[in-house]
Amino acid sequence: MLDEKLKEQIKKKFSSELKGNVKLLLFGEGDDCTYCREYRELVEELASLSDKLSFESFPFSANAHEQYGVDTAPSLVIYSEEHKTSAIFCGPPGSHFFVVLLEDIVDASLGSPNLPKDLLEKVKSIDFPVKIIVFGSQSCPYCPPAVKAAHDFSLINPSIKAQMVDGSLFPALRQKYRVMGVPKTIINDRIEFTGARPPSELLEQILRLKH
Repeated sequence: MLDEKLKEQIKKKFSSELKGNVKLLLFGEGDDCTYCREYRELVEELASLSDKLSFESFPFSANAHEQYGVDTAPSLVIYSEEHKTSAIFCGPPGSHFFVVLLEDIVDASLGSPNLPKDLLEKVKSIDFPVKIIVFGSQSCPYCPPAVKAAHDFSLINPSIKAQMVDGSLFPALRQKYRVMGVPKTIINDRIEFTGARPPSELLEQILRLKH
């Protein structure tokens, strides 16, 4: 699925930047899953570009939700076994989101995204379960920063689960959360806002849940 020039660029990036091992876990619905075959091919190709990456695929099940916070299929989990942290894509991460996918893999490998130290420490100190859903679309240039901010938090703290949802692929979820524009962020089904916010503002919204 990836052309040879792009694969070579990604291979060099992984070779120079990956430090720890990362699992790429694909949860699908079987043969009737419209996007799973192409999704699997993409993830397998990525995993083949570094010996620090491994790939596994699973049917969608309750265990996926309990262990990894996956409640929609197809979903890809970027998982650091060393740090027990993850980032989730619900739907294939194409277009603008492909760059986010690559950066998530690197950050999972390093164990820490590139955020200010004081912000990192505050995110690490969150001691209650947080679920962040960011709805986006493949054509939205403002969605990747919103997704990356949420994923950064979930790659810092295992108490935080963050997932990107491609609203065009999951109309039932889009309707459930009344998504009229993207990016739209929902936190613990209690706080929601539309538009890209910097990580510091996302943290403020999460901390509101304590009050």
